[in-house]
Amino acid sequence: MYFVRLSLPTDEVPIFGNPAMKRKGEIVLLMGLSCLFGLGMLYDMAPQGAPLSPVFYDAEGRVIHVGLSQDGKWRLPPSPLAVKRIAPLLLYKEDRYFWWHFGIFPPALVRAAWYSFIIGKRQGGSTLTMQLARLWRPKKNFLLRKFTEIITAVSIELRHSKSEIVSFYLTYAPFGGNVEGIETAAQVYFGKSAELLTPLEVGALLLLVQRPALVGRFLRGDSSFYRSALKWVACWYEAGLVSRDAYEQALRTPLIARWRSLPRLAPYLLPAHADRGDTLYLRLAFQKQLEQLLQQEVERQRLCGVRQGAILVAEVSTGKVIAYVPSDSYRKCAIDLIQVQRSVGSTLKPLLWAQALNEGKIHSETPLLDVPRPYGGYVPLNFEREKYRGLVSATQALILSLNAPAVELLERVGIHRFSEQGRLLNLHGLEKGRYASIVGAAEASLWRLLEAYTALASGGNKVKLRRWASESVDRITIWDSAASWIVSNILKKEDGWSYKTGTSSYLRDAWCIAYDSRYLVGVWLGNPDGSSSGCLRGREAAMPLARRVTRLLGVGIPLSLPTSVECLWVCPLTGQRVGPLCPDSILAWRRKQSSPLPLCQHQRQLWSDGQYTYCEACRPMQADSMKVLRFLPLPWALLTECYLPPHAPHCQSTSVDILSPLSHTTIWLAGSRLPLQAVASPLSPILWGKDSDTIGWQAAGSVLWYSLSEKDTLLHLWAQVGRVRKHAFCRIIRYRKRR
Repeated sequence: MYFVRLSLPTDEVPIFGNPAMKRKGEIVLLMGLSCLFGLGMLYDMAPQGAPLSPVFYDAEGRVIHVGLSQDGKWRLPPSPLAVKRIAPLLLYKEDRYFWWHFGIFPPALVRAAWYSFIIGKRQGGSTLTMQLARLWRPKKNFLLRKFTEIITAVSIELRHSKSEIVSFYLTYAPFGGNVEGIETAAQVYFGKSAELLTPLEVGALLLLVQRPALVGRFLRGDSSFYRSALKWVACWYEAGLVSRDAYEQALRTPLIARWRSLPRLAPYLLPAHADRGDTLYLRLAFQKQLEQLLQQEVERQRLCGVRQGAILVAEVSTGKVIAYVPSDSYRKCAIDLIQVQRSVGSTLKPLLWAQALNEGKIHSETPLLDVPRPYGGYVPLNFEREKYRGLVSATQALILSLNAPAVELLERVGIHRFSEQGRLLNLHGLEKGRYASIVGAAEASLWRLLEAYTALASGGNKVKLRRWASESVDRITIWDSAASWIVSNILKKEDGWSYKTGTSSYLRDAWCIAYDSRYLVGVWLGNPDGSSSGCLRGREAAMPLARRVTRLLGVGIPLSLPTSVECLWVCPLTGQRVGPLCPDSILAWRRKQSSPLPLCQHQRQLWSDGQYTYCEACRPMQADSMKVLRFLPLPWALLTECYLPPHAPHCQSTSVDILSPLSHTTIWLAGSRLPLQAVASPLSPILWGKDSDTIGWQAAGSVLWYSLSEKDTLLHLWAQVGRVRKHAFCRIIRYRKRR
């Protein structure tokens, strides 16, 4: 490898050793840094355009809403294809040297100054970039405006590409009034996209950019305006920018323009957190149909005191909200009633049934008690108040929406457990209402209620409802698909849809939730101020409206039968597998479990000698000669017609429980009679007494009525079977209506 050493002649002085040359180098460097600093400042000085109008699209990409921008303009950006087609025509008319200058064109500025100040005839010399600068930073003073335009135009050229500048100009150019942008003008004046504009229509719109005051003549179809637009089409044709066919078509076609409103949705239909330009899942045609249905229903119910309602429809598998009707009209009620918390009535019962089925506590035909039993001091009342049916199956209790069986089932499942499951379904505060939460003490919005029902409609998976595309997808497994299928099958009607209604206390809200394997439909009727109405009953008011909605969606497609569902024959009296002595059987559905259902052994024997009855524990030796009675040891409410002799007093297995009145309670009594109820095991008539006096006998399964005085009093009551006696101490307060 060879190394070459370079050296300067001894008689010459190096450049950097020369003070004069060094000073010149410093000056050049300083000037270069100053230029870079100035260019950086110009780059940072480039203004940004005002915000665009918020735009939302449907699932098929069509515009369904255009709103005003923050500065009150209708401003839409053109598509790249529209910019590509219109840019050559625009530049030929406004700035033919656009691609070669750096924001200003000095010859044009000199010519404009000569004509304006020397000849006295004003002539423009602004480039397209300077016009954009004027739009972004308007000034009133002529000289100050021109100076600002020049500086701003250079800064825009430094910061943005030429293609971006053309696109910005076509976005912010004024077209009369508060219409800005070629896309907005095409939609407003011609009802189509800027991509589809003809050369004649482009010429007309570009005339409006320079003189927006001509919009009146433009809309009236003024002939002089038409000729001016046609003149530019001829220029473009001569320049080779427009084909001969397009030019001939412009000669034959009249210029027809009229004002068209941009598509707009009511403000409460727009998601608060959605991004501008996002996709909404609303189906506008279906949305309009539901708005009309709700308006008709509210108008029909108005004479009955019902003033508002709401409808929500979503897809089951994806959670996409395809219809969102928060009230009958935005003009009458601007409140989003879909998001308002209301008492949900009985609409939570299917969720409780599904949880009980999932945990194996019941099957579809499990017998439940429909009686006014107390639960921790709370006595559930049915919607029909005094009407109770005794023993009913789980299917009947859910179809008839009975309150007492629902509270009994809630006690089996557990309030804490049901509240935890409610939190997974986004239903909070269920534990506050205790036992009353399942019959209407809980509150939820229509949105949350319908979202909870996705777990029933989708086979046990809760799906998050979504209104726009950028919202995240969320899916949580709640139950086995068997529980959801059984509940849906119980609620299924002849049209294939499953329906559940609800009515809040004091008739303030009417609900109906309908679903199949494809869609969920939620309907609410009521008043925004919470006032009640006699027409606000779920089955009579909300369900007919829900059926009209499901009719628009077609025949329901139920869930397919899961493999985890077990079908078996059970005894309708006990709910256990059919035994050899069972008088009847019924088909039941349950979730498959490892533990088998026990065999029914409901029939037992009693022996009677006419005076007493005897069980296995107290049967005498000569029982073979006695009369044999077969009976069903079921809850006392089934045995209202059963009259048995008293049980043997010496039987040690006898027990008695007082059901009414409860001991150590205060009773507000509106009438003059107090119901006395007790149940004995084995079944037997019960002797009632007060203090040391006897009141009378209560037959098994019946009620003994005790008449009271008009005064408030303290009672010491007792119920006796054989040698077993139970006591009850209560306070009676007579309820008197105020005059």
